[in-house]
Amino acid sequence: MGAALGENLQREWDREPRAPDLWEALKLIEEDRPSGISKLTELSATGSALAMMYMGELLSREECESSNAVAERWLLKSAEAGSIEGRFQLATHYERMRAGQRAIEEHKKLAEDGYAPAMYLLGSIYYGGTLVDRDIHKAVKFFEQAKNAGHLPAMGYLSRIYRGEGFGWKGKFRAHWNCLTKIPAVIWFVTRYPHSDRLRGFSLPWSSG
Repeated sequence: MGAALGENLQREWDREPRAPDLWEALKLIEEDRPSGISKLTELSATGSALAMMYMGELLSREECESSNAVAERWLLKSAEAGSIEGRFQLATHYERMRAGQRAIEEHKKLAEDGYAPAMYLLGSIYYGGTLVDRDIHKAVKFFEQAKNAGHLPAMGYLSRIYRGEGFGWKGKFRAHWNCLTKIPAVIWFVTRYPHSDRLRGFSLPWSSG
């Protein structure tokens, strides 16, 4: 597994008591989808928070109303069982469903626990203004939190905001400073650890090889 996963997901795999069985189920899905889903369902039913997360994430991408309802239940169970990844995918599921306030609620829970990608996505939601009313000041607040927690794309967003959203000469200075300071770190992580949570936005690092 290792560098193919983000830091948090790797921790969850390291703590997963049935990790070999779960990995076999995920590989089986690629070869024999019905059998793989059956095995993943079995693992989820035994209480594996990580299996619940993968089950929910898989179903949430099927773009079917009944699948979406089941996906939400599994992701909620995963989150309630203590999975940061499960709650993150639950929030992402709500974003796909255009349920902006629910997505924000789940991301805020993760942000309160210090998970930087959730802070970054809160900033993105408020800056984009497609799921909720656009709020530049809330966007800056969460991007700053994400930056302080080590999230690199947040620095890029902050540069754009400080440069183009009426923050004056101080904003332009901050924009240039963010650009200069993020470049070496971005190059290092993109080339050596592209799945790091410090770069994470919407994607789920699925592979565990």
